Amino acid sequence: MISAFIYDNVTAQSFTSPKEFTRILFLLDASQSMGNGWDRSSRMEEAKRILGALADSLSKLNNVEMGLRVYGHQSDQSMNNCHDTKLEVAFGKNNFRFIRKKLESIHPQGITPIALSLQKCAVDFPKAESKNVVVIITDGIESCGGDPCAIAKDLQSKGIILKPFVIGLGMNEKLDNSLDCIGKYTNAVDTKAFEDALHKTVYTILTRTTAEIDLLDADKKPVETAVNMTFYDAQTMNVKYDLYHTLNVRGNPDTLIFDPIVKYNVDVHTIPPIELNSLVLKTDSHNIFKLYAAQGWLRISSSNKANIKCLVRKAGTQNTLHVQNLNSTEKYLCGKFDLEILTLPRIKMNNVEVSQTKTTNIQIAASGNLNIDKNGEIYGGIFYLSENNWVKLYELKNNVYAENVKLQPGNYRIIYRNKANRKMKQTINKDIVIKSNQQLNITL
Repeated sequence: MISAFIYDNVTAQSFTSPKEFTRILFLLDASQSMGNGWDRSSRMEEAKRILGALADSLSKLNNVEMGLRVYGHQSDQSMNNCHDTKLEVAFGKNNFRFIRKKLESIHPQGITPIALSLQKCAVDFPKAESKNVVVIITDGIESCGGDPCAIAKDLQSKGIILKPFVIGLGMNEKLDNSLDCIGKYTNAVDTKAFEDALHKTVYTILTRTTAEIDLLDADKKPVETAVNMTFYDAQTMNVKYDLYHTLNVRGNPDTLIFDPIVKYNVDVHTIPPIELNSLVLKTDSHNIFKLYAAQGWLRISSSNKANIKCLVRKAGTQNTLHVQNLNSTEKYLCGKFDLEILTLPRIKMNNVEVSQTKTTNIQIAASGNLNIDKNGEIYGGIFYLSENNWVKLYELKNNVYAENVKLQPGNYRIIYRNKANRKMKQTINKDIVIKSNQQLNITL
């Protein structure tokens, strides 16, 4: 029996959080087509019988409340009443008898305003914190021009409900796509399939499942760890969990407890980040997801204590992955990277390789200090020779009479003209040599 299974298994289920309170709103289709024959009777009679047995079972669980909303049961189909939806039994303790009594009195006769009914669900749930789930039982699609998929997504994005469950009763397969966008969709071809689908749906709602994220090294061993991971609802992209990956006392990836209703996208915040999309968790097993995440270290150092940054890019690309400080060590996924160190002039190094568990050391020469005193306002700049071309490196400030510039060791040329001089031939070229950790004083 379905009721015996749920009571015996859900209450004993080790993954269920005793502190978590769950509210399940059953949204029942009572449109005219639900009166059509199905197995021993009609779809409506079978739905009422099985849903009633389920409600009896759920009433025995202390951390569950149920509600019942029905649509298409107040007006005849000929009236085309697109407002025919009503919360027949509000959430509350020990309301099973009211649900059973109301089910007995419902007779199918109207049309199918699914979108409006879903929209009304937003106020059906009490404001008290709980896990809110809608289970739609229907044999047809929206008939009032609404967009139930958009409504369901909006309710999820606002955190009012989790992903809905939709159970179709003998639906035409051509109509499946119009329902599976609402939530997790199952089409029951007969009464037994409906009973199984409803049973599995509630089991999924009321249980937790376990998972682990294995971060593999180059030898495919799950030993990488100490990385932040963000889990998003794949449909709404709302953050569900923000966790730091750890290994347990046995050296294995730590076990996480998840709600299996949600399909997840995961960002593993390595450098560069790793993405795992559309993660689906099975309720009947321990879920293991393996990601290649071999890492090593990159150290960029100099005897110079200046606040210098290094742009780190994946080799051959232009997007900056990370900005690393001089004289620091950072962890990266194994691979090749292009570095651009923001010295004057900039130092570019391509295809720098980071290997597993090793530290790649990049040592740059310490800069020298150029102190410039000016006898007046000047126009000018500092240039360096690159591939036989003079490249401007630094623009002198014409209204500042003393400047200090940190330059990498090498040969430079200062090209300048006094502001008072009006002829280009009065431009002056001054060659200088900068040495590491030394100071050069000049007067212009």
